[in-house]
Amino acid sequence: MGSSPPPATDDDRYQDPMWERRTHARILVRDADAGRIIGSAGSSIAAMEKEAGSGARITLSGRDQILAGTDRRVVFLSGPFRAVMDAADLLLQKIPPRYQGEQADNTVVLVVPYACCGALIGKGGTLIKWLAQESNAGITVSHHRLCYGFNDRLVNITGRLEHQLQAIFLILSELLDDVHYLSSYQSVGFPRCHVSSVGCDGDAQDEHVERYHSRPDTPVGSADVDDGRDVQGTLTIAVASEYVGAVIGRGGRVIKEIQQATGALITVFKGKLLPGMREREVVISGTREAVDAAEAMIAEHISYAMDRRGRKQGGEGRRPSLL
Repeated sequence: MGSSPPPATDDDRYQDPMWERRTHARILVRDADAGRIIGSAGSSIAAMEKEAGSGARITLSGRDQILAGTDRRVVFLSGPFRAVMDAADLLLQKIPPRYQGEQADNTVVLVVPYACCGALIGKGGTLIKWLAQESNAGITVSHHRLCYGFNDRLVNITGRLEHQLQAIFLILSELLDDVHYLSSYQSVGFPRCHVSSVGCDGDAQDEHVERYHSRPDTPVGSADVDDGRDVQGTLTIAVASEYVGAVIGRGGRVIKEIQQATGALITVFKGKLLPGMREREVVISGTREAVDAAEAMIAEHISYAMDRRGRKQGGEGRRPSLL
């Protein structure tokens, strides 16, 4: 909670090194607003990228690539923090409020990985309350039992434009050092999604193991295989590509040990990365007990590899405060 508002004048803007750190933001938009965002032959996006500055990139998902669980398309902003904030400003200015009677609805919706939201909310909601107070905006996070897309939650921001931008600044500032957020996308890509939300267990997940599809083979009427631990099912997770080796082991030793210990079948899709992401798709099959045990062992191996890597690199410093 050490972030402060961005500098108020152009003279001292972006003097802090944090502004050059790379980040990204996903903002939901209505299909009806896509035309003014794209412009003729992409002219509007090109103009916004140019005005946002060096390194800014803005991409809008296709009409058939809405975020699962919503009826909205996704605008992906990436680049240095300063460029992402300027791009967000330009983007929101292009989206007019919708009216329900005399009531204007100018809610901005950010898409944030599920694994990041607990820290963003804070214990007892302390952090999100602080973010709302500092920004003068209303900020709410979608229910933890609902996931959108692969495994995301929605952050709804209401208020005047300048307050919404302040809220986005504070939220992205908090996420700058979140490893899961930083590694969630390596390039712009939009998986083709159906309009449906996915129920989440709400369990804490390792920051490098993301559960994005909950047991598709679960029989209809079964509460995620909870009615019988002998029921067969599958769980698809995403493992950060740099830690896949820790799951497989030399000559496949680790993955064989996990399978023998748990009785689960584990398939790592070699060379297959999830669209627009740095994660590798891993499918675990077996009974509920076997699948849960295998998932826990995978997370343990990745955690160990992550600790070793952190010790070798000496750890990353915290971002400077703007206070």
